[in-house]
Amino acid sequence: MSTLVSTGAIAAMSNSFLLEDSNLSAVESKDKTRIINQLIDDSGMKEMIEQLPAMVAVSFDQQPPPPINRDKFDKFREHFIQVFDPVKIRRTVTNNFSAQYEAKRFSELLALVNSPLAKKMTALEVEASTPQAQQEMMQMGDVIMGEASPSRLELVQKLDEVMSATESGLDMQMMMTESMMINMNKIVPSTQRMTEEQLGQMLNQIRMQSLFPARQYMQLSFVYAYRTISDSELNEYIQLYQSEIGRWSVSLMREVWLNVSENIATDLAGRIKKEFIEVDAL
Repeated sequence: MSTLVSTGAIAAMSNSFLLEDSNLSAVESKDKTRIINQLIDDSGMKEMIEQLPAMVAVSFDQQPPPPINRDKFDKFREHFIQVFDPVKIRRTVTNNFSAQYEAKRFSELLALVNSPLAKKMTALEVEASTPQAQQEMMQMGDVIMGEASPSRLELVQKLDEVMSATESGLDMQMMMTESMMINMNKIVPSTQRMTEEQLGQMLNQIRMQSLFPARQYMQLSFVYAYRTISDSELNEYIQLYQSEIGRWSVSLMREVWLNVSENIATDLAGRIKKEFIEVDAL
């Protein structure tokens, strides 16, 4: 009898522990989801993701059209913009954060993002990223940089360095350019297609030629966005990203955006195959 009671008691205790573990896991899962969503919303990523289709459309329309008929070109443009769907990109970012989630580090990063200085800087970045602000910045670029003090220029160069901003932006830009060129090359007349080697050489050349203007653009963006804050505040912001959690966040964000770019490239390749290559083969 005592053996049966002991066995029953042990089973009851085991079930209790399992239930507690299950409840704890559910709470941890909710916290994880909340922290990831809040990080996307509070860091300025939400606004950046939502603006991507419009930014891509402007960039695409600035490129010279390839030697294909207008209908094909318009259809390609439509698909190219559609792969930057904000809902899908946010899902990709969320999945990447989820795969790399560490409760302590993500909580620390969220605290950094929501520090008074970081919130102030994020608000300035979002304000400076609107189409109207970007137009003003480009029109007044020479004046803006000419009026910046040597100390301010030194600080924005340092910020660019610690955030790997130019390199990260160029990595993503090149991933998009490569995806566009490779897939566009598939639908031009066969006699005008570039070989894989020619494409590679052209992309390498584009990257080399893009680095200096990309750095100039990034530093202009910093000078313009942070024009109302003091050098001491900007220096304090740099120190945030020189911290251990700041350096980790730079690496995390770069990896996440590269993964977003890879997914976009894969999505575009699938669309081109279905809408152009398979249709032409019929």
